[in-house]
Amino acid sequence: MGNGLKQGRLVGWLTSRLTIPAFAAMTGALLSIFLFVVIVALEVVFRIRGTDAPVGFTVPFPVIVGMLIGTIAISSTACYLLARPLQGVFVRFTGYMMSSRGDVDADLHSLQFPELRRLRVATTRTVRKLRRENDHLRKIAYRDSRTGLPNALAAEKRIIETLPGASFERPAAFILLDIDRFAHLVEQVGAGHGDMMIHAAAQRISKALSDVPDPSASALRGSMLAALTADQFTLFMPNAGSREHVIAIARAIRNAFNDPFTILGRPVTMSLSGGIVMAPEDADSPQKLMQNAKLALRLVRNESQSGFRFFTPRLTRIVQGRYRFEAELRDAVENREFKAVFQPKIDFATGRIVGAEALARWRRSNGKLISPAAFIPVAEEAGLIEEIGKQILEAACEAARTWELEGHDVTVAVNVSPSQFQRNDLTETVMGALRRSGLHPRLLELEITESMAVSDPARVAEFISPLRAMGTKLAIDDFGTGHSNLATLTQLPFDVFKIDRQFVSALETDRQAPAIVEMILAMAETLGLKTVAEGVETTKQADFLRRRGCTMAQGFLYSPGLPDQAFLELLRAWKPLGANDETGNPDAYQVPRR
Repeated sequence: MGNGLKQGRLVGWLTSRLTIPAFAAMTGALLSIFLFVVIVALEVVFRIRGTDAPVGFTVPFPVIVGMLIGTIAISSTACYLLARPLQGVFVRFTGYMMSSRGDVDADLHSLQFPELRRLRVATTRTVRKLRRENDHLRKIAYRDSRTGLPNALAAEKRIIETLPGASFERPAAFILLDIDRFAHLVEQVGAGHGDMMIHAAAQRISKALSDVPDPSASALRGSMLAALTADQFTLFMPNAGSREHVIAIARAIRNAFNDPFTILGRPVTMSLSGGIVMAPEDADSPQKLMQNAKLALRLVRNESQSGFRFFTPRLTRIVQGRYRFEAELRDAVENREFKAVFQPKIDFATGRIVGAEALARWRRSNGKLISPAAFIPVAEEAGLIEEIGKQILEAACEAARTWELEGHDVTVAVNVSPSQFQRNDLTETVMGALRRSGLHPRLLELEITESMAVSDPARVAEFISPLRAMGTKLAIDDFGTGHSNLATLTQLPFDVFKIDRQFVSALETDRQAPAIVEMILAMAETLGLKTVAEGVETTKQADFLRRRGCTMAQGFLYSPGLPDQAFLELLRAWKPLGANDETGNPDAYQVPRR
């Protein structure tokens, strides 16, 4: 068994190092030696047994050796020459298998042996099938199935191939296109039809590019429009030429979306925004092109929500500052640096403090107070607003429980952000805060904006029903700024309308503002709801609201937002002596000055 393994290893070693003709020549030589030895042996045996002649050769020994060498040479050469065509066959087969061309098998028709011809046929069919599958996979790998456009891989490949040719004299341009408010549009047409909208948008963009007139059309030579994941497209123009051409093309794309789309027989209005990067001025790789285009697009979203913008190095500094601010915001959430302050609500009929709105304030570790207008948009974008809202809700419930224990019947109102409103566990979160603080549910009021309420009335009912059964109230915030109508509002389970501060502040300067406020108050009275006027700052505003039947007022005329302990002191000191004062002067309420 050991000898067999050694022989097998020897044969394997030889076949791995010798070509087919060389192996055939060696085999022929060995075979000729074997046959020569057999013939000589038979001759010797015949002499001994047949003629009893002594062992010997009539031919001289050198001649015998020469004959052996000649036989070896002839047989090995013959085997080598006969094996060369077979070697050529395998070489051609190998070339056929390794080639990506489809006509290489033309060289295989001259095969002589039937077995090889059958092998040719089987190999040709198999390779052609594999090539078809490979072509299909390549098409899938570089095409977007929704639009038929090249995908991100194809765009990156094109950029890598052509970007090195860009120069400051002949720059390239890259535009990242994003559909505005795509998630909202998908909700409008139905969740299963988002791909249909993407396909329609791709066709509209392609049509706009094909209609770009000269000389701007020259910038599209060699360009590639590609579809990315979700709702984004890219347009790479290796021969952009100038910013003026790029601006004209961006304008043509944006104008193409002026007309509404028809999706499932319904008109749908879409618009595009874009971030534009010039190369090599602002980027020298596909990664930097995409990164800088995203920065430009992000600034569009932050400033105007829609439009096109060129990337500039200044944007990097702005975004880096924003990233640092976001990191500080995350640390602040983790360290619970957000505190609730409470702005009182004054009942016009009794002059008492009957409620308070909990407002989020961020006081950094260095004592600096950050405006909500600065941190709330960033918190919403970073996904931190939910945690901030949860902390304010907890603080508000704990403070209101303290007021309740001191005998003050004061309701606390907490704002619910749009992202909180979309969470399925919002009801459980509110119940948990009530349970941990011990606050009675009737002393908690939740505020949602008018646009949130109207956009999904069913969600409002689902969210508030269990809480409302316990006594919790629901207020519609910033009323008058949305697009509500009476029919919609009658279906919503609200208890309070909050009149937006823009109408209150305009009472003394805008002739239409009093009529709008009176209309809101009349609507609330019709529906049997209480009203709160926000942003009351003058006695004239307060007098107008009280005479028109507004239920409560809130604003700097009475008090700014106060920390929980200061608000408790305000409750203790408040003496509503002027509840029925005809002048409506809040000084008669003896508000402690702060």
